[in-house]
Amino acid sequence: MTTVSSDQRIVISREELQDPAIDERLAHQRTAGPAALQPIEEASFFDHLYSARFYLMLAGLCGAVLAWAVIEPYFEDGIRFTGRIEEVTREDLRPGIRRIKVSGINVFVVSSATAIRGAGNPQVGYTVDDLRSDAIVTVVGEALPEANGLAAGAIRIDAADTAVPPPVTLSALQSGNVASRFLLFPLVGAFVGLAVGAVEGLVCRTLVRALRCGAYGLMAGLVGGAVSAIVGGLVYQGLGQVGGASFDTLPAFLVQMFRRGLAWTIVGTAMGLGQGLALKNRTLLLNGFIGGLLGGLVGGLLFDPINLLVANRTQMAGAEASRAIGLGIIGAVVGLFIGITDMLTRVAWLRVTAGPLRGKEFSFTQTPIRLGSSPKNEIYLFKDQKIDPVHAVIDKLRDTYELTDNGSGSGTFVNRQRVRRVRLNDGDLIAIGDSEFVYTMRDRKRA
Repeated sequence: MTTVSSDQRIVISREELQDPAIDERLAHQRTAGPAALQPIEEASFFDHLYSARFYLMLAGLCGAVLAWAVIEPYFEDGIRFTGRIEEVTREDLRPGIRRIKVSGINVFVVSSATAIRGAGNPQVGYTVDDLRSDAIVTVVGEALPEANGLAAGAIRIDAADTAVPPPVTLSALQSGNVASRFLLFPLVGAFVGLAVGAVEGLVCRTLVRALRCGAYGLMAGLVGGAVSAIVGGLVYQGLGQVGGASFDTLPAFLVQMFRRGLAWTIVGTAMGLGQGLALKNRTLLLNGFIGGLLGGLVGGLLFDPINLLVANRTQMAGAEASRAIGLGIIGAVVGLFIGITDMLTRVAWLRVTAGPLRGKEFSFTQTPIRLGSSPKNEIYLFKDQKIDPVHAVIDKLRDTYELTDNGSGSGTFVNRQRVRRVRLNDGDLIAIGDSEFVYTMRDRKRA
């Protein structure tokens, strides 16, 4: 029998030491939990691949580039047509502005903004005085409805034997240009919404969630893009009256940046709504809305400076490369800002420190949060036979969270202790099967 001596020493009898039950209890204690929690290492480069900011940014980039690949064959850089010069005015309408008539269409040439090149040697520049009646030219520019003409951005003097298509009206040229531009917003919105909505499910290996959230993201982006094409287009055109058609001055260029930023802001607000709509999660819905709004604005503002750096305006080349880069940045920034918004607004989260999803962070956007080997769980722990279908559940408990083991066979451990139910504290180490987590809760008083 175990006794306590007067000097508080514990005395164990010989019979107790030889009792076989002691060995059984020690063996059980050794197997009751993980042999040792792995020390938490610094995040490696590969761990960052599971960061929501990274994979949302990558998803947005891929979605935007895919949309560009679909629309680019049908997209025109402004209005483009080939015709024969019928008239060249030799006097300026206004300082630095001349008018020529090409196949019945008034074309306004701005000496400081219109690039005139020859087809044979595009490096050699010309002036409006070098243009002659009956010459064949290709014109690229923007419509000026109030002047019933076209503001030329570039003119190429073609060879005399170039085939001249039948004359068309300015309104006919505008209709084809407007159609391709109208489709740009819905397509980019739809593909970015699809990619951003689906990527979380793909990362977590839950195909059903990926398909569902991707479908909602595609529909939201498509609708948001269509709305932006109408409302944003009106804003874009309205501010265009302020900035003018030429962007050769800094104020006009800044107006162009601002109006494009506003147009993409409207599309961006819809690009990140897929997960929130599919899962009926208001927190995800709000994060997607705010992140998409900020991302659309920033990406839209960057579009024209990038286009200015990349596009080849001195030749008759289109802006394919600059448009691909610009749209890609818009998609990437939308995804990045959605991830940043989640990071800044979340109150509590788990970071996986060991297991197949090492580096992944799970924000507590709504409860209950189920952890287990079933793909229907909020946190799907795959490739681990020691984990039950619904192994444990995290639920809200007033201003904190509580972890409950769901009667699992292998147990749930917090700070190396097997638990049935425990209130989580900031910094707790959780072990379920081969997966380990660090629980973090932001101090609301300091947040």
